[in-house]
Amino acid sequence: MATRLTDAEQWECLIPRMQFMSTLRNLRGFDEAGVSDTVASAVIAKLTDPEEVTRSRQLPFRFYSAFKNVSSLRWSQALETALGYATSNIPVLPGRTLILTDTSGSMTTPMSQKSTISCLEAAALFGAALATKNAGRVDLHQYADFPAEIPVPKGGSILRLVDAVVKQANSCGYGTNIAGSVQTTYKNHDRVIILSDGQGTSGKGSGGVGASVPANVPVYLFNIEGYSASPMPTGSAARFDLGGLSDQSFKIIPMLEAGNGAWPWEVDNG
Repeated sequence: MATRLTDAEQWECLIPRMQFMSTLRNLRGFDEAGVSDTVASAVIAKLTDPEEVTRSRQLPFRFYSAFKNVSSLRWSQALETALGYATSNIPVLPGRTLILTDTSGSMTTPMSQKSTISCLEAAALFGAALATKNAGRVDLHQYADFPAEIPVPKGGSILRLVDAVVKQANSCGYGTNIAGSVQTTYKNHDRVIILSDGQGTSGKGSGGVGASVPANVPVYLFNIEGYSASPMPTGSAARFDLGGLSDQSFKIIPMLEAGNGAWPWEVDNG
């Protein structure tokens, strides 16, 4: 009679042939089955291979989702490394940058019907990635009814920073006072980046979003959910409301500030 393979042995047979996305999704299953350290090392090698990460075309959200779901610490550093490759389009920005991450009540909704990642987690992820890439030159705040500063250690973990923001989200209330939060936190920065679902109060009046920022200083609002009404006037005075959020989004900032060059969709790849 044939001997039935254990769950660990079944995974160990499958893992060498698994696609990157399947490997990423099943890390918790590997732990629960108890795969060997030798096999786990092979998984870690795959997750930390820059070519594998690039070929996989996985969005940064996938790595945070995996980090959220694993039950052990042995994958943490590998996921951090893979996330670094997945966010390689995050730019190094000159000067000083103010980043405001929306943690209001409306941000708890999923990014889409099929997504397990909320708008809050997405905003926290890209805020943390931007801040970590530009550590020492960024002031990172979360905000709702009011803002609160988030310390950004040099060489710190993006994933742990995201986790900290998400866990203390309610500490700033549940409203969306974008204008007041900008006014409170702006201290002669060279740019302001707001990560939000765009549902903000005090939008277009004299005290609205961006009113406390000089007209020549860019204010970028990444409107994660594509809310139809912008909370600030756009189209002039260096005010930009940008719909959606992906690993490609932040390439737009250096292009807008350079004031030249072709847009990504204008490049002839033929």
